[in-house]
Amino acid sequence: MARQPIHSKIGLLFLFTGWIIGTSTGWSQAEAIIKGKVVNEGGAPVKNASVKVGSNNTRTNANGFFVVKNAEFPAQLTVSQSLYSDYLDMIFLPEKWKDTIRVYVVMTGKENELDEVTISAEQIFWVYPRKQANVLDFLLQPDDGIVLCCSDEHNYFVRGLDAAGEKIYETPIRRHPRKLYRDCMETMHLIYFDSIYETTVVNHSLGIFQPQVLDVYNLLKTLVYKDSRSLISYTYSKQDQCIEYTTINLQTKRVKTLYIGEDRSRYRALKEYREENFGSPDELSKEITPEQLKKARFHWQNQRFYEAALIRPVYVPLFELNDSLIIFDHLNDSAVVFTKSGFRVRSYPIAYHYFKGWKYEMITNLEKTKVYARYQSSDGLTTLREINPANGKVEQVIKLEKHVFPEHIQIHGNFVYYIYKDYLDQSMHYIYKQHLE
Repeated sequence: MARQPIHSKIGLLFLFTGWIIGTSTGWSQAEAIIKGKVVNEGGAPVKNASVKVGSNNTRTNANGFFVVKNAEFPAQLTVSQSLYSDYLDMIFLPEKWKDTIRVYVVMTGKENELDEVTISAEQIFWVYPRKQANVLDFLLQPDDGIVLCCSDEHNYFVRGLDAAGEKIYETPIRRHPRKLYRDCMETMHLIYFDSIYETTVVNHSLGIFQPQVLDVYNLLKTLVYKDSRSLISYTYSKQDQCIEYTTINLQTKRVKTLYIGEDRSRYRALKEYREENFGSPDELSKEITPEQLKKARFHWQNQRFYEAALIRPVYVPLFELNDSLIIFDHLNDSAVVFTKSGFRVRSYPIAYHYFKGWKYEMITNLEKTKVYARYQSSDGLTTLREINPANGKVEQVIKLEKHVFPEHIQIHGNFVYYIYKDYLDQSMHYIYKQHLE
């Protein structure tokens, strides 16, 4: 039986991707002229600055002005000049479309060129420098300690470190766990592929409770916030293209919908694709003629492609930040602010998710006061943009420049922590931290 050529599958992917994008209402093909002026912090024009809007390039004149045409929006605006830090922003078409968009760019000077070039020995630290210990996962603690899940050869254990990196406790565990997990009630769990173990620290030792089925973990993941009065959870529906947050009053047991985020156009496209390509489960075993068998195999391959590549849940996360709950609705380019009792306060526009390399991931610091968006280039270099939770603007950009493809990124105090796999020995993982500034 002839196998379907790989180029057929690739063609199907491009065809479907184009179809999905074509149905989206978030992109416009209307051409507009962008006119702007670039100045420094003192208001003086910045001449000969490189300006890029989408895929179009130009430079500022002696008075700091530039003009460029662009047809696809939202578009990333990048302004570069050797004496200043790069300026990044997103340009949207106004609600009442006009053929000219005006922008005003203020460039900030580089405080110390030498500091930007010589980053590393003092900026990036090896948190747990034990070469024989393979760090599988870790959790930062409010008291500046760290809980590590490690392995030495074929033995696995959980080790607690204090703020100085000294061992507080070490508890053996069974085989290779998937991860450490802290739920919204600040309880730490050990997650395996078939079970979950709740843990607790008592008198500088780790206690591990009896295992629970993995469904308990799947339930815990949906609980995003809890206090003495309410509990907030989420559910997915419509092929994971709709997320609904609900709040439960713990005193009255009343359930109320807090927020719904839904990508309707993508859901319709996925639904049509499923209807066209999904046959009955026993289709392959029943078909007899070569033509029927070919059709059944085509349906089966498309089903696997649908399940593995096309189904991606909408990313509309909720975070507790300072004294509020904020939902970042990337589908509608807005952040919605609620009180902790579930009352809607306000909303504001967001655009950081249009920057190139967006990984559909946001990370809050352990103190729950700051939030960062994660980006990754094709060569594995990771960038974090700090997002102001009050207005959605980018506050600063942090590049993790020493290691590629960092994992399990966490932030506490003035440091970002992550796990790095040694490129010479992929079986060994090490934990590093880097200054945020």
